Amino acid sequence: MNLQPWMIAILSVAFPVFIFCGGYFLVSRFSGWSLLTRRFRASEPFYGETWGWQSARFRWGSHYNNCLTVGSSQEALYFSMLLPFRLFHPALLIPWQEIEVETGKMFFGYYDTAQFRIGAQERVTVRIYGKLVQRVRQAAGPGWPLYQVEQMEAQTKD
Repeated sequence: MNLQPWMIAILSVAFPVFIFCGGYFLVSRFSGWSLLTRRFRASEPFYGETWGWQSARFRWGSHYNNCLTVGSSQEALYFSMLLPFRLFHPALLIPWQEIEVETGKMFFGYYDTAQFRIGAQERVTVRIYGKLVQRVRQAAGPGWPLYQVEQMEAQTKD
């Protein structure tokens, strides 16, 4: 095959762009982000507390490391990708009523962890770790799905 120099130039740009876009498309599908987008796509700005450069693990081992903005308010949980990575990942705004939470410890009890099961039909799991768990929990206040249980446990310890 005899390729012209201009064809090589176009292919050298087009191929990496294709791989980049295809990778983000596949990650959004495997992780469940695209499934959550159908019902929980953020259609308005989020006004709760947010924390940038955060990490979370979505379903099927999809790790979003240091590329998320996570937010929490009494009404909802918020996920957004940092700007260069937003392709196929629109912001998500998920009401706490659509989330089940399971909390625990990991790494020999040193780190908090929270696993969210999101959506009555979707059942996409998302796990967050460390200080972010407490930040999200505090910002959610009474909206946090385990709030009533935690309040009752605190009263029985007194």
